[in-house]
Amino acid sequence: MLRENFLYYKELDIAVLYSLRSVLILFKLLAAIRSIIPAQSVPSVLLSSTLSSLFKTKLLPSLSGFSAKCCCCFCKNHPNIAGNKSSMNLLSRLVGLGSPRAAENINSAAAQGPDDDIPEPGQQFAQFGAGCFWGVELAFQRAAGVTKTEVGYSQGLLHNPSYEDVCTGTTHHSEVVRVQYDPNECSYESLLGLFWARHDPTALNRQGNDVGTQYRSGIYFYTPEQEKAATESLEQQQKKLNRKIVTEILPAKKFYRAEEYHQQYLEKGGRFGSKQSASKGCNDPIRCYG
Repeated sequence: MLRENFLYYKELDIAVLYSLRSVLILFKLLAAIRSIIPAQSVPSVLLSSTLSSLFKTKLLPSLSGFSAKCCCCFCKNHPNIAGNKSSMNLLSRLVGLGSPRAAENINSAAAQGPDDDIPEPGQQFAQFGAGCFWGVELAFQRAAGVTKTEVGYSQGLLHNPSYEDVCTGTTHHSEVVRVQYDPNECSYESLLGLFWARHDPTALNRQGNDVGTQYRSGIYFYTPEQEKAATESLEQQQKKLNRKIVTEILPAKKFYRAEEYHQQYLEKGGRFGSKQSASKGCNDPIRCYG
C-alpha cells in the first residue's frame, strides 16, 4: 500500500511538473514576442495580431509552416504562409490579451462617415475589398487607366485604426484598395470585372487561408452610378456561379490609409524581397505574399 501511494504521488508530481513546464514555456514565448514589439504598441496587440503583424512586417516566419496548399484561390504557384488566424484569435482571447484602445474608441462617428478625400482633377475613386489587400492592389496597379492605388481600412467602427487594431477582429474594418482612375481611359465596369476575377466572392469573411471579417468581399461606391453598375454587375456574376455571392455593396466610408510598409508591398518586393511588376498590362501570376 505504501509503495502504491508513493508511486501515485510520484506520478502526480511528474504530471504537475510537466504542466508547470508547459505554462513556463508559454510565458517565455509571449515574453519573447512582446519584447520585439515597440513598447507603445504592446497594450493594443492581441496574440493573433502580434503573430500575423510580425509575419506581415517580415519579423517572424509563419508559425503554421509551409505546405503546398495555396494561400488564396487565385495564386497557385507559391507555398502557403498565411497561417491560421482564426485559431490564433481564439487563443488570444483565452490568454486574455486584448486591445484596450479598440474597446475605448469603438462606434466612432468619424469612422462611419463618408470618404471625404478628393481625387485629382479629372479622376474618380473606386474602392474594393477582396481579401488581403497586397495582391488586390497589385492587380489594380496593372490596370490601364488606373493612376493611383492605396491600401487601407474602411467600413469599421474605430477612428484611425492601426493594422494591429484591425487584426483583433473587433473593429469591423475591411482591408480595402482605393483606386484612382481616369474614366476616359478606364471604365468603372472594367474595374468591376477585375474585382470579380481577383477573388472568390462566394467565400464569407475569408479568402483562402486568410480568415476574418477584414477579408470580406465588398464593393464600396462613391456615386449612384457606381452603385447601379455594381448591383447590375453582381447580378450578372451570380448567373455564372452555382453558389451565392456574399459580396456587400455599400457606400464608401472613411478611408484610413494603411501603414506605409503595406503600400505597393508586392511591387517593392514583399516578404521575400522579390519585386513583382506593376507595369500596365502585365499578366505575370501574382504571388500574394511576395
